[in-house]
Amino acid sequence: MQRHFTIQKILIPYDFSETAALSLEHAVFMAKLMKADIKLLHIIETVSFTSAISHAFSGFEKKIESSATDQLQELADRIHTESGVNVTIGAEVGRIYRKIADSGRQWHANMIVMGTHGAGGPQQHVAGTNTLRTIAESKCPVISVQTHAKKLGFTKILLPIDDSEHSREKVPYALEMADAYKAHVHILGLMPGGNEEKKMKFRIKVEQVDDWLSKHEIMCDTDYVESNDPAKATLDYAEKMDVDLIVIMTEQNFSLTGTSLGKYANQIINHSRIPVMSVQPAEIDPDKMTVSL
Repeated sequence: MQRHFTIQKILIPYDFSETAALSLEHAVFMAKLMKADIKLLHIIETVSFTSAISHAFSGFEKKIESSATDQLQELADRIHTESGVNVTIGAEVGRIYRKIADSGRQWHANMIVMGTHGAGGPQQHVAGTNTLRTIAESKCPVISVQTHAKKLGFTKILLPIDDSEHSREKVPYALEMADAYKAHVHILGLMPGGNEEKKMKFRIKVEQVDDWLSKHEIMCDTDYVESNDPAKATLDYAEKMDVDLIVIMTEQNFSLTGTSLGKYANQIINHSRIPVMSVQPAEIDPDKMTVSL
């Protein structure tokens, strides 16, 4: 069975923060492992005034952009010297999440790795807005990293499977990550409510995932949990099994005001202390377990 997901280009949004530095460490480790290239991208957020006033700040923004470019180039040279990874840089002015998503598409990135502060403090449910919007708009998977995730490399991957239409589309992505990192995959069946027949059909779907990973020589095991709060159940299980990466689908919601993540994805990304790899739904047949990017 053919697998189409490979990581050759990794985009790192870089704002010189602690979480950005940590996400860069993860990305360099990944790039060395997969012989991939890296692009460091710094975004100067567009001034949110009228266009006339914004124009007055254009010279100031250019100075910031020039300074950021110099710092990025110094960082890129050091990474290449220390790791041998090829690194390109970019500095742009605009809306952060939109510029990241656009740059990912234009550069044909296979993966975006970015730091996030997650939920906390006075903004318990809206923190990490740029990360959430980047994930919603990106065409490639995004790994979000919080400051707690200081261990590099993934040895245990959590693969939650629910009864939604797109849930199993992330399986080939988890397989490729597990194959590259020689990681063990913990499949977690988020058991749906309903009658026994429905639950039995769901178990068959989860067993197919286990069988498919095993056929590709991925170490894996399967467990089930039934909960009214699948996000909390997932995070509790991730902590219990001491996993290094959670792989989820974004399950996006589309409206006239734009794209937003589904409730489950939003909660996982905002509250996980473990890196989260978010994969967009695609129009494929999950029974065939293949993904074309």
